[in-house]
Amino acid sequence: MKMEFIQVAFVLVAALCAIYYSGQGPSLLRKCNEILTGKAGCAPVGDVDFITLHYFAGRGRGEPIRMLLEEAGIPYNQTNFTKDTWPEAKAAGIKSGYYTYGQVPAIVTSSGFHVAQSQAVLHYLGRAAGMDCDCDLMHQCEVVALGVEDVRSKLSKMLYDPEFSLDMRDDYLQNVAPVWLGYLEKIAPNVQAKNAGFFSGNRVTWVDFLVFDVLENNVEFGMYDVGRPLVPVLDQFPRLQSFYNVFKSRPRIADYLKSKKRAEYKLYKMPKGSSTQTKAQ
Repeated sequence: MKMEFIQVAFVLVAALCAIYYSGQGPSLLRKCNEILTGKAGCAPVGDVDFITLHYFAGRGRGEPIRMLLEEAGIPYNQTNFTKDTWPEAKAAGIKSGYYTYGQVPAIVTSSGFHVAQSQAVLHYLGRAAGMDCDCDLMHQCEVVALGVEDVRSKLSKMLYDPEFSLDMRDDYLQNVAPVWLGYLEKIAPNVQAKNAGFFSGNRVTWVDFLVFDVLENNVEFGMYDVGRPLVPVLDQFPRLQSFYNVFKSRPRIADYLKSKKRAEYKLYKMPKGSSTQTKAQ
């Protein structure tokens, strides 16, 4: 009996070693995770029943979170903070521990579980909804997510600059955006290829929502009427344009984008020297 146990153990160890050295370990782990949880991705977590999104009434960093919630069919409500209500809410959020760094977005589940910081929130919800990246592609997701943050920061820094002007707007659209969107273009999926329309693997993951959001921000900014020629920023980036068009056509995303509950795109303030505040149609 003891000898049989040793033989079985030896066979199991040998099989595990063979799987490991064959490079199939990540695939096996992924399959085991899917079988046990019914969800794709490297580190799935339990279902989320209801979410309260703590954020302001506008789009901002809460928008990719909202889109993932819509895509996953997770019910949620929102605090919709305003300039007047935020100071008191911030103090309460810090005291409760909901706002780890005194910032939003943050989410709180009906069971009291909470997560703060936009990418951490989005990643957690992706894990809960079966939209996490695969283990062997996790590095790729991190590259995409951190790269999107760099792209986002270029636009945000300019928009919130006290000296934001028409010349700064033109410089961004002509010189800054093409460089940074060009970086994303190089790693963008070939939407025309079978099962290759996403930024990580062959299915939608949480980083796709980040990419779509930063692309949409740039598209909206380029087409916002401030009295200067409108700029279709994705025209020179065919892969990003294709991804953008396909993603916004996903049924649940399309419904959300045209719904009344979605905030309108607005600039924090109009650039100095502009003569109109009318959004281009």
